[in-house]
Amino acid sequence: MSMRDTGAMRLQPNSETLVAETRPVLGLHDYGRLETAVFDHLDILSPMRPQVAALLAAARVVPSREVPGDTVTLGSIVRYRVDGDTLQRRILVLGREHAPNGQYVNVLTPVGLALIGRRSGETVTAAQLDGGKLTIFIEGIDHQPEAELRARSGSDNDHGPEAA
Repeated sequence: MSMRDTGAMRLQPNSETLVAETRPVLGLHDYGRLETAVFDHLDILSPMRPQVAALLAAARVVPSREVPGDTVTLGSIVRYRVDGDTLQRRILVLGREHAPNGQYVNVLTPVGLALIGRRSGETVTAAQLDGGKLTIFIEGIDHQPEAELRARSGSDNDHGPEAA
């Protein structure tokens, strides 16, 4: 799972935790942040750990600058519907720095984890912590940080956060 062997304990994916038709696409920066977050933000017994491990194992990892503009990344503003209900518009965040005021969805929750790496128009299934399943339709992405950075730089020479 890791780009290099650090000797740290490896997460074991649970094949039942995340179901989708296509592989998610993660930029190297988001991949690294998620991998680190499992150890920094989740308790060792958290039921989200195997779900994050399954996502990281299934993902197609690309340089951040190559993530398509219609793909949900950390910091994206995404519109989606859960089980066909009311349209939600949230910013995908990592960690506990954002208060649960309805503007954010944490990537370390079942809904947030199901969104990251997915494209506009996709329908994904997420496992709830109680064993139930949610069906999530991604209506669109209003903002993606990687696409904005490409547009502002106007150059393909920007190697993104992983170039540091």
